[in-house]
Amino acid sequence: MLTVLTSGKAAPGVTTTTWALALSWPRPVTVVDCDIAGGDMGPGMLAGRVGTDRGLLSWSAAARHDLPVAASAALLAEHAVQLPERPGVSLIPGFGTATQGQSFSGGAWERMAGALGQTAVRHGRDALVDTGRLLTTRGCWPVVRAADRVLLTVRPTVRSVHAAQETVGRLRDELGDLAAVSAIVVGRGPYPAGEVAVALGLPLIGELPDDRATAAALSDGEPMSLRAMRRSPLMRAASSLVRELAATTGPSLSSAGWAS
Repeated sequence: MLTVLTSGKAAPGVTTTTWALALSWPRPVTVVDCDIAGGDMGPGMLAGRVGTDRGLLSWSAAARHDLPVAASAALLAEHAVQLPERPGVSLIPGFGTATQGQSFSGGAWERMAGALGQTAVRHGRDALVDTGRLLTTRGCWPVVRAADRVLLTVRPTVRSVHAAQETVGRLRDELGDLAAVSAIVVGRGPYPAGEVAVALGLPLIGELPDDRATAAALSDGEPMSLRAMRRSPLMRAASSLVRELAATTGPSLSSAGWAS
């Protein structure tokens, strides 16, 4: 199962949401930071534990264009960072700068899309992809098109909904329709989550609360014990969301890894 998380502008929390879902995932999962503006997943939660020797760029250099898709998929594990606190979760770090992101070719994105599509079939690993903000026609659109499911994160504010509406238009243009796209509403605002989903023309798959302490641990690497994180409002909500995703996609997601 390849799940892409994306957003428009207005800081809707896509990176925090991706980590929260990954840590609640019941199966082995590879998290991929595909934000062409520069990835935050490694420098945030894994600050001090991620070097520059592994990630999208090193994988791309190894998975040359004439390599079979299955071999490219097998290489993903060699260019990922394992999470000691969750052995089933690994991260492929993203770009250090926007310049690096712009240098990633369309062919490299196509190879990444094919490799991620093979991970569940051949290696028993799902994939969660953080695309960051999809603001231009450049970037990881081949991965988005290959996704089984696209989750658009949005805050219940006028600014965030307006930005998300633009992203919905881009997704429709790229995918042909919005059958695979759902909304996740993050935090509090003046509008109910259901109303936000209607404004976007998308089904609402779930909501995540404002939980600044846990969000800071996931996105900025702030200290937090595993026990406290597991019991936090954000992780409880993420576990419930994973169960909802399981209900809409079949038996591969049976129960949340951190559900209490």
